[in-house]
Amino acid sequence: PPSFKFPMHNVHFNQTVGILKTACILSLIAPTLLYMFHNAPLKMKYKSFYSNYDPIESFDRMMSGGYINSFPPGSGPKKDKKDKK
Repeated sequence: PPSFKFPMHNVHFNQTVGILKTACILSLIAPTLLYMFHNAPLKMKYKSFYSNYDPIESFDRMMSGGYINSFPPGSGPKKDKKDKK
């Protein structure tokens, strides 16, 4: 038998396997990077915002500013200003 090997043997197979390896590696790395650089900082921002959030104060601010259509600007609970002497 001749010892000559066909030079194009398994070229398509090797190229396909390389593409599949790259696709698998990227499919594991991309979600990890998305979580680390987008979702984790966003979670920290939400955590810090809601740790200091006062819904009553925000509602009063929106109501007095006219952002809520059912309340005209300036309406709402009146806060008593007491003179401290």
